[in-house]
Amino acid sequence: MATAAVAVDVAAGDVLCPAGDPADPGKLTKATPGALLAGTTVAGVAARPAAAGSRVTYFAASEVVPAATAGLGAGLARAVVVDASARPVRRTAPDPGAWVVGTCDARGALTVAPHHGFADVKDFGAKGDGLTDDWAAITAAMDSLAPATGTGTVYFPAGYYNLSRPLLVSGFPGIEMLGESRESSVIRFLTGHHGPALCVCPAEVGHLPTGDALLSGPGKAGVLARGRSNTLDFRDSPALDVDGLAAFSVECTVRVDGTPAGTMAVLTSSGRRTARDPEHQAFGVYLVDTGAGGLAVSATARIGGRDVTARLDGAVPVGVTTHLALTYDGARLRLFAGAPGTTTAVAERPAAGPLQQALEEGVYLGLYSSYSWPEYHPEHQAFPGRIDSIRFSSKATRTAAFTAPTAKFPTDDASNRDTLLLVNFDRDVDVFTVGYSWRGRPPGAGADLVYLLHHFDKIPAYSSPVVRRLGFQSPRGAGIHGQLGLNAVLDRVKVTAARDGIRFRDNSYLAEFEHVEIVADRLGLQLSGNTALVNVKRLQVRGAQYDFVATDVVGVFARDWYIGTQRSIVPVLLTSQASFGFFHGVGIGISSEDVARAEPKDRRWQAAVMTASLTSLVLESSTLDTGNSDTTQCPCVIVDSSLNRAGGGPSESNYTFVNCDFWPSPDAKSVFVLSGETLPHPVRIIGGRKTKPAAAPGPIPWTLPQQAPFVSFVGGAVSTTDDGLTQWRGGKDWIFAYDTGTGRVQAAERESQATGVAVAGGSVDLCAVPLAPGSTVLTAEVAATDSRGGGARWIVEQGFGKSAAAVVTPWAAATRVTDAFGSESGAPPSDWQAPALIAVDGTAVVRCTAPAGQRLAFTVRLKALEALPAGP
Repeated sequence: MATAAVAVDVAAGDVLCPAGDPADPGKLTKATPGALLAGTTVAGVAARPAAAGSRVTYFAASEVVPAATAGLGAGLARAVVVDASARPVRRTAPDPGAWVVGTCDARGALTVAPHHGFADVKDFGAKGDGLTDDWAAITAAMDSLAPATGTGTVYFPAGYYNLSRPLLVSGFPGIEMLGESRESSVIRFLTGHHGPALCVCPAEVGHLPTGDALLSGPGKAGVLARGRSNTLDFRDSPALDVDGLAAFSVECTVRVDGTPAGTMAVLTSSGRRTARDPEHQAFGVYLVDTGAGGLAVSATARIGGRDVTARLDGAVPVGVTTHLALTYDGARLRLFAGAPGTTTAVAERPAAGPLQQALEEGVYLGLYSSYSWPEYHPEHQAFPGRIDSIRFSSKATRTAAFTAPTAKFPTDDASNRDTLLLVNFDRDVDVFTVGYSWRGRPPGAGADLVYLLHHFDKIPAYSSPVVRRLGFQSPRGAGIHGQLGLNAVLDRVKVTAARDGIRFRDNSYLAEFEHVEIVADRLGLQLSGNTALVNVKRLQVRGAQYDFVATDVVGVFARDWYIGTQRSIVPVLLTSQASFGFFHGVGIGISSEDVARAEPKDRRWQAAVMTASLTSLVLESSTLDTGNSDTTQCPCVIVDSSLNRAGGGPSESNYTFVNCDFWPSPDAKSVFVLSGETLPHPVRIIGGRKTKPAAAPGPIPWTLPQQAPFVSFVGGAVSTTDDGLTQWRGGKDWIFAYDTGTGRVQAAERESQATGVAVAGGSVDLCAVPLAPGSTVLTAEVAATDSRGGGARWIVEQGFGKSAAAVVTPWAAATRVTDAFGSESGAPPSDWQAPALIAVDGTAVVRCTAPAGQRLAFTVRLKALEALPAGP
């Protein structure tokens, strides 16, 4: 029980709530429905009478009030609410607006557990002063909401609410978190610990399963199983950003139970963006079933730009606890294995240079991922058994054979000066496995706690929060990290001072994001793991390396975005394993305008949009600008279709761009780059406009022909010439045949249109089309008009051969005119010269010439047929 001053006379059994006295915030008064509706909450039930101004003893939340004190009497177990006299009364079905004090049993004993539809976090003790740890008070406010419906509002007045651990929002249909504004109501995970400020996840997911420890000391061991997806991504924390380390170690203790099979992952750094990207792995430890006695342990590390591998055969007997260690001291990579208390076996390899870790890698427990960053798609799965006391270090903890430990690694400061991450499975809370990190900590300062979200094994439930008008900060984690967020809503939310902005994964269907602003270091907004039918409206991202990432996306609707900064690598990265994944965007602004030209030329911009095996992409009224990027050859769009889906064959896709502006970088060789399987990939450009940077040496084509199997470009751009003529630039390309072995185009048809003016015996070259190797047959339809209204029309033909050495030879000595007539005499005027099809630097053009003293305007449509080669 607790005691507090009371503002009015109270009787035993009266329900109490804060009196709202500024001079004495702890003073209580009688709780009435009207007072509760005004925004306060229940503090408890008076244990005995007290006069106004005196102190009362009361039963606080979670305490049991005897039946005699509560005055409820015997009856059915029911919810208990407050009546007009501040007395607790039974209610079979409380009204939606009723404040539930708790529940009573059949004897009338009341368990005080106030639940209602609205909770002000400051009523529960939150300070919002930027100094106090408000986690417990905010959690109490969340827990006070109506349990019968799982709904209600938690209100955050203006303030900075510090957290010592992540907030967890769990339950369906969920609660609403409401702030005064996203600028003034800010939740900050700034205690030095690693993890998200807000976690959206059903509590039923739990932390990584644990069992009996393999070593002595506090804590348990993690339990893994083949075919199960229970895992942790240690790189959710920057503690495991290891790129560039001059030395490194990873150690753990394992016991394999059951029957092993093939290659089994223990701890790996793995993953890549798309199938077109090279595989990259900073380090990995595996168990390999060789069919002989005991399992082989194999390890690899990417050191100085090459993969170094060490292996010990028969070093891990099934059913026997074994300590494993992989260390690198700057000169040699060593792999150790041995039973606790025994001398370890060692295999070593020479190596030199720093450890190399790509941004597109996770650090996983129990699986190896071949692609689908920033989540995972397992290729090698976990071994069946347990793992204990995992430690990553920024030094070589072992340089010679040693006696394998029998106890877990200690957690004192002196033993862990170089420890990046230590997990003893001794502090699991909520849906987190909690580890320790000493990275960047001064001596004697103690460890930071690292909260690692469990990747669940099955779908037990959903969580559906509504978050409005709140700001979030988490420099060593995500502002918001969620999974299984069905119907989640984020409205007018701002994430700043965060490593990652917002991450939603694992079947977070039908989510709504609107008026979201993100300032993050690594990821902006990320959706993954069959997160489908998500609306994202009014998104702004700054500072991120990947502004928006959708992995294994099923469907995203996007509208009114402004993304892309000098730190961007790919502002929009879209991949999909599904055969029906799509992205539909309207008003997407992707810009590199703040990339200063004076900056060093090491910018990593690669494209405005990159896709991999995405079935459908539609962009309308959008701008894709890589024009200010200093990266060479930075196209607007990269389309990769390399992935072969399991059992489904290679992917097929179609992309449509309607009224979009394309601004490729000065060194870009194409607006679009397509690669992968030689299957139909129609790309439609409807009413689009492409701008050639002033520094570009020549025309920028829509795509490179040899990278465009079965591509059709329909449309073009309307622009105005120096002479004031409005012209349509564009055309269509059709691919008829390709080499299935190389994916190179073998036969195609191109069409191009253009207008121009030739003056006083001069000429103008129109409709430039690159000549393909082999033979190309061209047909041009040309119309000319003079200032008096006279006109003529020609149809001209010409063939060219292009050798492997790029030598171009005309088929005939002159262009063949197949049709010519004029507007008056039936033939062109005698001094008008027929247009000619010529080759200039490997490109066919239509050269149109005006007679001396005259000015002719030309309109040209050119068709180029690239013939099928005969082969060797």
